[in-house]
Amino acid sequence: MRTPPPRTTPFAAPPTRKLPPGARPHQRLFALGLALAALTGLWWAAVLLARAQGLAVPWAVPAGLAHGLLFGLGAMPAFIAGFFFTAGPRWLQVAPDLVPVTRLHRYAAVMALGWACAWPGLHLNATLAGAGVVGVAVGWGALWRLAGQLLRSSRAPDRLHLRGVHGAWLVGLMCLGVTGLALLAGQFGIARLGLQGGLWWSLLPIFLMALHRMVPMFADFAPWPVPERRLFWAALAACAWGGAWALLEVWPTPLALPSFVRFGRAGIEALAAALLLAQAWRWRRMAGLPLMALMLCGGGWLAVGIGLSAVSAAARGLGGTGLGLAPLHAVFAGGLASLMLAQVTRVSSAHAGRAVAMDRGLGGWVLILQLAVALRLWAAVAMSAPPWVLPLAAGLWAIALTGWSLRLLGWQRSAG
Repeated sequence: MRTPPPRTTPFAAPPTRKLPPGARPHQRLFALGLALAALTGLWWAAVLLARAQGLAVPWAVPAGLAHGLLFGLGAMPAFIAGFFFTAGPRWLQVAPDLVPVTRLHRYAAVMALGWACAWPGLHLNATLAGAGVVGVAVGWGALWRLAGQLLRSSRAPDRLHLRGVHGAWLVGLMCLGVTGLALLAGQFGIARLGLQGGLWWSLLPIFLMALHRMVPMFADFAPWPVPERRLFWAALAACAWGGAWALLEVWPTPLALPSFVRFGRAGIEALAAALLLAQAWRWRRMAGLPLMALMLCGGGWLAVGIGLSAVSAAARGLGGTGLGLAPLHAVFAGGLASLMLAQVTRVSSAHAGRAVAMDRGLGGWVLILQLAVALRLWAAVAMSAPPWVLPLAAGLWAIALTGWSLRLLGWQRSAG
């Protein structure tokens, strides 16, 4: 019988060996992602605070589209690229210096320049915003090509996850390009389609595939069930399903769907939410590791989002208005953001010479983020929610992401 390992305290963080700079190819890309994550939260909190004070904020792009673009496709591309070039060589069993770090830094700078143009363009000029987003796509596309070099050089027996990540990365790249070109042309409806496609068919699948690959790493030193391969395909099917419905909802000409279709959707999604909660319950003992607890929290938010989507579909089938943006925020602000925090923290801590476990400071930022998501859902679901709830949610989100980003950037500096 396998002897369980000694249980560490939830926030223990014994020091580990630092890695040389050449072994940290994620550093510049993660720094870009962390800066964008913090600035996006602060920007939106300032927008909502100005709105609450009755101040007019100029917009060249619809505010909701600008919000979704920066929160969805802002920091995530940099994190995805940084993760691929750090975990990829080890998973693919190729030399870590196969792709020169200087080339990664060059394309990270291209992405940063793109966002530096796009951000003011969202308020002042849609053409400038579109040109900036296209620039981001160019830099991200160059990184995608370099990632392909790693895949083609690998002879590892199991390349399923990184092949999937690379394929979903291409989908996201095309969606980002479509969004940028649509902004250049002033076609905001098409830009919304590109944004939703990037969220559901690229970002969410990538983080779920990475999660599926990372859980066995924890299972190596703990007697917990390893996720089955069928969960991998089920997760991709769920992303395809959610993206199809999201695109139908933002389609320029909404489709008049019969009630039985909406009830059918509600039943399928309710079953999916129940199955996801059951799987999270099977893995409940993993919560002894703080990063796994955060990953399970992300899975819980995904289940909540799917459940809210089922309720919303049923309400629309009965002739109601549904729950609006509540399911979307549960899936992405709760689920995807929690997975992002866990996975980025894991890579950053390991390559800064720290233990994988979070410390108390990071645990505090995580708790504040969960509170922000809960308040955002309250504002979306409850018609009688006080007007201060939404600005408070945005403020807490900004505080959590800024504190988390500064902490991880500090790790990078201390690692050299």
